[in-house]
Amino acid sequence: MVLHKRKLLLVLVSLFTVFNLSLGTLGYAQEPNELNSTSTTPSFNENDIVPGKVLVKYKQQPAANGIQALSARSASSWTTVNFNDEQSVSDKLAELQEDPNVEYAEPVYKVHLISTDVSPTVSQSVYSGTEAYKRTWGKLASHIDQMGTYSNFSQNQTVKVAVIDTGIDMTHPALQSAIIQGYDFVNSDTHAQDDNGHGTHVSGIIAAQAYGGADVGVAHGVRIMPLKVLDSSGGGDTSYLYQAFQYLQTHPVDVINMSLGSYGNSKALHDIIKTIHDQGTVIVSAAGNDSNNWKKDEIGQYSTQPWDTTDTHRTAYFTSYPAAYEEVISVGAVAQLTDLSFAIADFSNIGKIDVVAPGVNIYSTIIGGSYDYKSGTSMATPFVTGLAALLKAANHNLEAEDIRLILQTTAQPTALQSLQANIYESSIHYPYNYVSQTMAYGNGLINGIRAFEVPRLKITSVPPAANFPTNPTVNYDFKLFNVQNSVVNVTYSVYLEARAFNATTDDREKDTTYDFVAPAWDHLQTGQKRLTATMANNDPVHDFYIFGTWEEPLPTGGVTYHRSNLISFYSPPNAPQVSLQSGDYKGTQTVTITSPYSSGVIYYKIEQKNKAAFISTFPITGGELKLSENTSLTVATKHNNVFSNDAYYLYTITPAGGGGGGGGGGGGGSSQQPPFLNADGKMAYEFKPAHVDLLILLNKALSDLTLDAKTKENVDILSVEMDADIVQKASQMNRPIVIAANDINMQIPPNAWPIKPSTGKILFTSSKTNTSIPNFTSASATYDFSVTEDGAKINSFASPVKVTIPFDAKKVKDVHKLSVYFYDEAQGAWTPIAGTLNSDGTMTASLAHFSKYAVLEKQNETILKDIKDHWAQKEIENLAGKGIIDGIDQDSFQPDSTLTRAQFVTIIAKALKLQDGSQTDIFQDVSADAWYRNSVYAAYSAGIISGMSEQTFVPDAPITREQMALTMVNAYLHATGKKLADIVTTQEVKYADEGTISTWARSYVRIASALGLLSGTTGGQFAPADNASRAQAAVVIYRLLDKVQ
Repeated sequence: MVLHKRKLLLVLVSLFTVFNLSLGTLGYAQEPNELNSTSTTPSFNENDIVPGKVLVKYKQQPAANGIQALSARSASSWTTVNFNDEQSVSDKLAELQEDPNVEYAEPVYKVHLISTDVSPTVSQSVYSGTEAYKRTWGKLASHIDQMGTYSNFSQNQTVKVAVIDTGIDMTHPALQSAIIQGYDFVNSDTHAQDDNGHGTHVSGIIAAQAYGGADVGVAHGVRIMPLKVLDSSGGGDTSYLYQAFQYLQTHPVDVINMSLGSYGNSKALHDIIKTIHDQGTVIVSAAGNDSNNWKKDEIGQYSTQPWDTTDTHRTAYFTSYPAAYEEVISVGAVAQLTDLSFAIADFSNIGKIDVVAPGVNIYSTIIGGSYDYKSGTSMATPFVTGLAALLKAANHNLEAEDIRLILQTTAQPTALQSLQANIYESSIHYPYNYVSQTMAYGNGLINGIRAFEVPRLKITSVPPAANFPTNPTVNYDFKLFNVQNSVVNVTYSVYLEARAFNATTDDREKDTTYDFVAPAWDHLQTGQKRLTATMANNDPVHDFYIFGTWEEPLPTGGVTYHRSNLISFYSPPNAPQVSLQSGDYKGTQTVTITSPYSSGVIYYKIEQKNKAAFISTFPITGGELKLSENTSLTVATKHNNVFSNDAYYLYTITPAGGGGGGGGGGGGGSSQQPPFLNADGKMAYEFKPAHVDLLILLNKALSDLTLDAKTKENVDILSVEMDADIVQKASQMNRPIVIAANDINMQIPPNAWPIKPSTGKILFTSSKTNTSIPNFTSASATYDFSVTEDGAKINSFASPVKVTIPFDAKKVKDVHKLSVYFYDEAQGAWTPIAGTLNSDGTMTASLAHFSKYAVLEKQNETILKDIKDHWAQKEIENLAGKGIIDGIDQDSFQPDSTLTRAQFVTIIAKALKLQDGSQTDIFQDVSADAWYRNSVYAAYSAGIISGMSEQTFVPDAPITREQMALTMVNAYLHATGKKLADIVTTQEVKYADEGTISTWARSYVRIASALGLLSGTTGGQFAPADNASRAQAAVVIYRLLDKVQ
């Protein structure tokens, strides 16, 4: 446990966002009655957030059979939702708040690097020394300049450190040998090259080898995984940072360095940081550089002379995120003064600080193979990361909290300039007028030698301690461990202590004693001891922590005290009781809120569309609310200075006597007209579900929005009309729309139809006919599908729409040779799009656009004599039956012949039914009348293929196996809508000839192999330069269709 387990903001307006108030973290110094009838606006600063983007966490929905769907996400259940940036983030969050399927939504916060923009020339009061000293002063001050005694180069090489930053200079001689595969989330590739310089400087402090007369790295040999989340200007957002942690879930490291920060508290980011921390990863982050701790010519001033006469305001900022999270080791910065003491760096933020490290004028690597000075908590952080990596190298069994405890225990609290006498100006960023030593320096300046030589005290609970408060007696075992996890045989004094967590401050020095009936202490015996105590207060509502304190004898006499790890006791009060449960209501509703406690306060927040969030309080005895419109209500209790968890209620309220009506089922409300015969004698059904009915369905915990258009009559023409905002809302809720008719079933994924923001109408039409088609046997009716928005036809989809069509198996010879075809009006021909055969006599296919569709069997099928008993016979016959591939002549396929690049791309275009490309003049060697022209440009526009150069495609060249691997992975990504970074393989596929695979193709070969699209040849080889055969092409296309359909 970490002392800052529940970070609190002390200004009310900063406690709340438009969406999802976390009342459990309320804390302030005002009396409750000061807050009555307080209406707040969004607490986030619009300058700190990214417009047109929010992070949304949807509630997990069970699958239809009651089993949790495989696609349901836990730590990765956050989704980035993009929207028109003309709409404010506040309004978007308020809109999402009304969605019962949304668990949480938040802005996407800007993330920035944390180094200063000030010139490295600093005040004369800051010690500079000789140039040789300046270059290594950070290592010398932290006593991490001679670490070879404790961890050698070979041990260090076993440790991986992820540097989440601007990337790294891949060619810097001092860093080159340390770099392992990372990822660039800004540009979506695996080449995390630094285009800013910040990440290179940070990485150098951690692991740079001696080069060019400089030795700046703390942990020589440690491996650096660069994860680029900041662009060339040092900016980014929490969505990139979140993706980096997703990457680390499948590419684990030992230590993470984040010399960056955000002003926003992202629940999405915190959730995934918890997950990574629980895996044992040490996470270190910079506290931030927003403060102004020193004025004018005071010690520690960071400025050039002559002094800025306006520097008369001493201000502080709380620790930035993600350093402020309890799972993260937060690092502040210090400067060394002329008397060789240390002062908090002028810019260093305060609050939740674990340790400090040198952060002024730090010499390290920069882009271009050189070195330079930089300052900031960004530079202090990698000193801590480097020391953590050395500890991990010395003992891989050290857990993340072991390393935190070592760093805290062994930090130097001495020689740090006091801030107690300094008066700070309070502000919304920091509401106090003082800064304590702990808030500025944490446990002190890191010390590498002490980290390896001074033991740490570990406390573990012994039953019945876990039974508190039923049993007020607590028992704890204490052991003093060295860095190798061996118990140290000493007899130091150890004391059992407890503190009440003060929820109104970040200053842990303000936590008051939580009393025992009698003091509990003793001497360690052979480095260990059990202590027992009885708590004086065993109230069932409590928030306190227990720890041990031990005395370290000093060489100069006397002792210094160190704390053990902490054990938390947190039992919050019950949330208030609310008389009206979530649901649908008519007319004004009375909501009564009460609490069972005799003391405390009830907090509540009301959120309604197009209104600011309203936050207020009731006395603990309760109060009453009148609600007459759709409302989200959040309530919480404060009792014994402890806050309850939030309770949420969602009310859908319609005016008395209005709205209502049933759901689907063809009824859709009393105004729904039954099917009728039109002027052509066709049975038509115009299904127009009421807008309010669809909204009600959307507000229910359903996995999709099903429009039940089934009727007793056999309908020839079905039309379904709905408001455009229903389609938009369903997409925002990640809810597919399902049109269920008598025969067909249409599933429209979220965002598949590019609907414009409007109040218009969406009209889907399905017209069914039974006509014969030359050269085919029709197994189904022919369906003509169309969709319009306000009468304008939607011609193409952002993602495929799935349709399920019934067929009559008795009409065909072999159902396994059936395929869904569509009528290509431009070619005047029926073209196959494949399809999946279902056991209930239906076939499902993915449609890239609407047209005429039918389930057909091709007649007069060609017999390919030369594939009989061939290893690829099944796949060739399947694709030939669907018209995707053809023989060389009437009865020959020549399966072992080579395949040209033009032939292969034509097969892919047919298999995936690619749309004609928008660019048709890229390749000089693809003529206007070439038979493969449309296929080449369709695949090019889809991002599946590229040329052999910028202007040549070389269509007649044989396609090699490694070219095929790249093309197939790109085809898979196109068909599934995934990105390369989305693909996670369960194992790394290695071939005996992997060294011969071209660098550009290696990752694609591994992914294609892991996906099961390609496999090796004889002898464990991949044979990347071998030409692919026609049979191999048929097999990989068959596998691709099997995966994506």
